[in-house]
Amino acid sequence: MSPERKPGDPGWKPSEEDILAAQAPRPRFALRVLSVLPFILFGAFSVIAFVAWLAVVIFGVGTDRGAVWQWAAGRSAWEVVTQLALAIVIGLVPVGVAVLSIWATLRGFGESPALHFWLFTEIVFAAAAFALVLGRARWPELMQSIALKGTEWWFAFVVVAYAMTMAHLRVRRDRRTLAVEDDDG
Repeated sequence: MSPERKPGDPGWKPSEEDILAAQAPRPRFALRVLSVLPFILFGAFSVIAFVAWLAVVIFGVGTDRGAVWQWAAGRSAWEVVTQLALAIVIGLVPVGVAVLSIWATLRGFGESPALHFWLFTEIVFAAAAFALVLGRARWPELMQSIALKGTEWWFAFVVVAYAMTMAHLRVRRDRRTLAVEDDDG
């Protein structure tokens, strides 16, 4: 950046060096974008889940019990409090997943090495893949009851395997980057 003038100063214009630096391609931009796609996907699914929770649990759309306040009329206080607490906890899960996916997307998209983040991500997705395979092999009735059968199961497995692969690629890249920085420093 030009040392004599800063952006925002009257009459500031970028120097040739500034223009060339802005036009230079970012390192490994495609890998950074592709590696955060699972987080964006989970964030989108969690927003859909929250809207569905709001419509079904709170407003009673598609149920015979009606809205939550209609259901609560005439019930004991203990039953209403426990059921509302359960409903709130169920509603907080997709909100938590959305917040976590936003944080992970921002953390994962960064240019700086995040070796521990990507190692943890790889382990989490490997555990999810293992759980999917184990669930399909040992408890097919459970997987069917939660709608993870056939195409849905394969979709979930491919997303998890993709996320695990991308996390591993980021681990490899971050290890190389850190090794080069150690050699330079």
